[in-house]
Amino acid sequence: MRRPALDFPQRLRPHLVSLVTRPPTGDWLYETKFDGYRMLARLDSGTMLVTRNGHDWTARLPRLAIDLARLPVRGAWLDGEVVALDESGQPAFQALQSAFSRGVTDDLVYFAFDLLYVDRVDLRGRPVEQRRELLRVLLEQVDLDCVRFSPTLHADPASLLASACRLGLEGLIGKRQGSAYRGERDGQWIKLKCQNRQEFVVLGYTRAGAGLGSLLIGLHDDAGQLVYAGRVRSGFSGQQLDELLMRLRPLQRDRSPLEAPPPLKGVRVVWVEPKLVAEIKFMEITPSGKVRHAVYLGLREDKPAAGISLESDTDQL
Repeated sequence: MRRPALDFPQRLRPHLVSLVTRPPTGDWLYETKFDGYRMLARLDSGTMLVTRNGHDWTARLPRLAIDLARLPVRGAWLDGEVVALDESGQPAFQALQSAFSRGVTDDLVYFAFDLLYVDRVDLRGRPVEQRRELLRVLLEQVDLDCVRFSPTLHADPASLLASACRLGLEGLIGKRQGSAYRGERDGQWIKLKCQNRQEFVVLGYTRAGAGLGSLLIGLHDDAGQLVYAGRVRSGFSGQQLDELLMRLRPLQRDRSPLEAPPPLKGVRVVWVEPKLVAEIKFMEITPSGKVRHAVYLGLREDKPAAGISLESDTDQL
């Protein structure tokens, strides 16, 4: 065991994941891709839960913070995903979004998948399989109510992905064996998705009577400019519509946030400040950059609108 780090970090940057379209060659470890919110946990004199963008959400997850504090370790950092599970035990993103919006988070589950520090010893340079084994052993030391280990799945990745898709899961996460935790996007962690979905910036909405007819969404291009990505017309429940309108109305603005607003004739458009991020499922993005058959899944409170751009596939691993 190496000597403890002199400066135990107050904050850490999460290791980021690259999107790929097919399983790569080489030796990889695969886990379930959870449909939740990425969360780092710092355990020292107290417990702190931090989103991938550095926001302290400890007060929003009091039961999870108490549960993690029971682990027999101090000076530790864990990485994982906060998830809402439905009656069949499957991740449910809309239920997660609703739990945070209502402030009712006691039933959420934390799937831990990496251990970055333990007893103030920096593990980030060690192979991922060693860090995960230490995490598994640590979590077995005490019975926790809402913390679970994210297990490695043992089968060929094509079969694993097919099974995940049949179960209605979001996909798989792959981690190259022997890889370190660098807090960046270096191609050593990948994701394989069952369907096209990602975050979009909410630009406005069209009216339908006194309510909402569709969402107008956009993305940042390579130059950092917001560009129009189409409309979302389905996926809204009655309660979601009410909550969404409550969030949108204070953000209304007179002009479009786009430098080149789309021609939307025959509809009543309400533009908003581009501050909200929505998770959208879609069939494809057309050559002109518009989503087809888009379905609204919920708002994301863990990601800033300024960083939302099109996820691109990469085989440069």
